[in-house]
Amino acid sequence: MRELIPKIQQDLPAGVTVQQANDNSIFIDRSIKSVYTTIAEAVVLVALVVFLFLRTLRASIIPLVTIPVSLIGAFGLMAAAGFTINTLTLLALVLAIGLVVDDAIVVLENIFRHVEEGLTPFQAALKGAKEVGFAVVAMTMTLAAVYAPLAFTPGRTGRLFVEFALTLAGAVIVSGFVALTLTPMMCSKLLRHEPQPNRFDRLMEAMLVGLSARYASALRWVLLRRWLVILVMLASGVASWLLFKNMRSELAPVEDRGVIFTSVSAPDGSTLEYTQRYMQAIERIGMSYPEFDRVFVVTGNPTVSQGIAILRTVDWSERERKTPELVRQLQPKFAQLPGVSAFPVTPPSLGQGFRERPISFVIVSSDSYANMAQVAQQMVAEMAKNPGIVQPDIDLRLNKPELFIQVDRERAADAGVAVDRWRAPSRRCSAAAA
Repeated sequence: MRELIPKIQQDLPAGVTVQQANDNSIFIDRSIKSVYTTIAEAVVLVALVVFLFLRTLRASIIPLVTIPVSLIGAFGLMAAAGFTINTLTLLALVLAIGLVVDDAIVVLENIFRHVEEGLTPFQAALKGAKEVGFAVVAMTMTLAAVYAPLAFTPGRTGRLFVEFALTLAGAVIVSGFVALTLTPMMCSKLLRHEPQPNRFDRLMEAMLVGLSARYASALRWVLLRRWLVILVMLASGVASWLLFKNMRSELAPVEDRGVIFTSVSAPDGSTLEYTQRYMQAIERIGMSYPEFDRVFVVTGNPTVSQGIAILRTVDWSERERKTPELVRQLQPKFAQLPGVSAFPVTPPSLGQGFRERPISFVIVSSDSYANMAQVAQQMVAEMAKNPGIVQPDIDLRLNKPELFIQVDRERAADAGVAVDRWRAPSRRCSAAAA
C-alpha cells in the first residue's frame, strides 16, 4: 500500500494529497520485533545459565541451537497447516521459546555428567540420551497434550485459539525430536572432559555443592513437619480459589495498538451538515492531545447521521500515556457533546469490529415495536444507573423515515417479475453499552 501512494498521487489534481489515516501493519511489525527481542533475551539467559552450571562455553552452544531449529520447524508446520503470522501465533512462538530448550538441557546435562565421570563424548552421548529418552518423550507429549486440546474446543474459544494451540504444540514436539537427535550428536562433538578444573570451575562447584547441602537440609526439615506442608497446600488452594473468584475477567486484554476509533451517532434524520459539525468538534478535541499526530474523520458513514473518527498516536517511544488511558480521558469529553453519541474505543485484540460494545443484550419479542421500544428504554435507564456502564444505547430506531411500497401484481406478472409473499418477522432489538 505504501508503494501505491506515490503512484496514486501522480494521478490526482494539483492541491490534492494522499496521506495514511491508519496503518495496522505498524503494530504487526512491532509485534514481530518484540518476538525477536524475546528470542534474543532467551538466548542470552539460556547461555548464561548453562555456562554457570556446566562451566564450559562448548556446552552453552548446544541448547542455543535448539531455539532456531525448533522455531523453523514450527514455521514449517504453520505453513503446512495454512496458518499465518498473527497475534495468536506470535504469542505461541513467544511461549515456545521458553519451552523448547527444556528437553535439550535435560539431555545435555545427563550426557555432560557421563563425560565428567570418564566416558568418551560419543559413549556418553549414546548412554545419556538412552537414559533420559523416555523422560524427554513423556515431557514432550505432556506439554503437547496440555495445549493441543484447545484447538478442539467448541465455540468462539476454539476458533480463536486453534492456531495458538497447534503452533505451540508443534514447536514443543519439534523440540523433543531435536533433543533426542541433534543434541546428542552435538554433545559427542563439542563436549570435553577437563581433568584439571580452573579456579572458576572450583568456585562454581563449591557453590553448587553448598546449595545442594542446604536444599537437602531444608528438605529433611520439611519432611519432619508434614502437617505444616498439608496446611500450606490447603491454604494455597483456598487463596487461589478466592483470588480467582474475585479477579476481573475478560475475553482478551486491551492492547495499545497506537490508534483509537470513535463511533459517532447523531439523532435519526440529522443532516450531513449537522453530523459534520460535531465530527469537527471531535477532531478539535483529538488534536488538543499531544499524543495524537493525526486525526481522520469520516462523516456520513455508514448513514448520514453516523461517522467515524480515527485518532492515530505518535510512536510508542514518544509518549508516556497508553491508548486505554487516553480513551478513559476522552470518554467524558465526548459524552459532553450534547447533539451526538460518541464513544472512543481501542481496536479489539482478536479482530472484532470496533463498533461492537463490550456488553450487549438482545431483546426478542413478537410484540409491537412500540411496546418493545418502551421495554428497551426501561432497560437502558436501569443500565445507566450502574457506574461501570458508560453510554448505553439501543439500535431500535422508531423515528427513521419509512418507505411503503405497494406492488402492482398484474403489471409485475406481465413483466415477468416474481413477487414473493411477505411474512412478518419476529421483533428484535439490541441494547449495548461499555
